Amino acid sequence: MISSYARHDLGEDALQLFVLTLRKNIRPTEYTVSSLLSSVSIFLPLEVGNQIHSLVPKLGFESDAVVANSLVDMYAKFGFIDDALNIFNEMKIKDLVSWNTIMMGLTYNGKVSLTMDLFRELLTREGMLPDRITLTAVLLACNYGRLVDEGIEIFSSMETEFVVKPGEEHYVCVVEILSKAGKLKEAIDIIETMPYRTSSEIWRSILSACAIYGDLQVIEGVAKKIMDRESQTSLPHLVLAQAYQMRGRWETMVRMRKAVENRGTKEFVGHSWIGIKNNVYTFTSNQLQHYGGKDLYLLLNLLVWEMESEGYV
Repeated sequence: MISSYARHDLGEDALQLFVLTLRKNIRPTEYTVSSLLSSVSIFLPLEVGNQIHSLVPKLGFESDAVVANSLVDMYAKFGFIDDALNIFNEMKIKDLVSWNTIMMGLTYNGKVSLTMDLFRELLTREGMLPDRITLTAVLLACNYGRLVDEGIEIFSSMETEFVVKPGEEHYVCVVEILSKAGKLKEAIDIIETMPYRTSSEIWRSILSACAIYGDLQVIEGVAKKIMDRESQTSLPHLVLAQAYQMRGRWETMVRMRKAVENRGTKEFVGHSWIGIKNNVYTFTSNQLQHYGGKDLYLLLNLLVWEMESEGYV
């Protein structure tokens, strides 16, 4: 039941049932603790995860790989990557799940060089071959770190060296790597050779790069492919309108904007949530939906400045 609650994002229900088992002197297993840790999120704050972590030695699970992997994942997704790395380093037995978890956590926390170092270390371990998740983490690191040559080399050797057939997620990574580097022709060539049905998502990454690097013919071709796959989206129309405007083709630009209005397409506004103590705050990209938003934006600008000075941006 705890595992089912956790899988369906019902963290509070999972926690209440876990507390009930403790009150009834039912000893939880390592899988119980792991399931509960996986449900820790903004709706089940990190403080709860810390409390569960404090129970691990008392339950005798400090050497259990399943629990340790869940702890690494929990701390990494909350941004406490140093804590996650310490737990990983202290693990006596590390399976491939352990390596995948820490490498994915490092990548999402911007520690690209550490991800690459761990990948090289993994390759030296006897009997430990990377799988598709490992290679996804590494290709994501190459994408975030603009490591074009390394990313292409790893992608090209997936089947020959690692015996892993590239999946759609690997193609998406390498296409984004090439697109961000302005290598649009190479990116499109890879998409055309994909053994999978191409989705609009992969063409969106090309279209974003087209707005910066591409000529009009490429932009029009990519925009058409997205329209064919996702007719209700306004993104290709807006990118085309901007491209026509930059080239002084005003009539065509107006036609594109009218096409968006006539279709009645609307852009969905994304929201983010952050949990602070017992409150969950929601905000959009343009407006914080609670008091103190201006101060938070000032703090955010300061954090961006610090990241730039440290070379993360």
